[in-house]
Amino acid sequence: MNIEWKDSYRIGHERIDAQHENLFSLANAVFAATDQPAYRLAAMQLYSYIRTHFSDEEALMRSVNYPAYPSHLQLHNRLLSRMNAISEDIGKNEFKNEEISAFMTDWLLQHIAAEDAQIAVYIRRRSP
Repeated sequence: MNIEWKDSYRIGHERIDAQHENLFSLANAVFAATDQPAYRLAAMQLYSYIRTHFSDEEALMRSVNYPAYPSHLQLHNRLLSRMNAISEDIGKNEFKNEEISAFMTDWLLQHIAAEDAQIAVYIRRRSP
């Protein structure tokens, strides 16, 4: 499996867009892993980067007084809970490739394209 980055996913914030694009690369590294050590390393790198990205995205939302921040934060927390469960499975040497594939597809393709795009719309409307 491979998830392709598209410029249409850009929200117009340089750092967040670069992070989103990097998340696609990290997810693809998970999909490309050929053995358990490589899979574990790629998944842990992805998890760590997700936490960094969420922190930066949440700071952006707070800085622009994004009105949907509370609900977007809840989405982030749900996604982190799912990633925590996947990480626990990996820690037990249980590699559920279809679970992480579904997570990445749901999150990367739906969350970024739909939810994060709303942040961009809000920021553009605020700009003179």
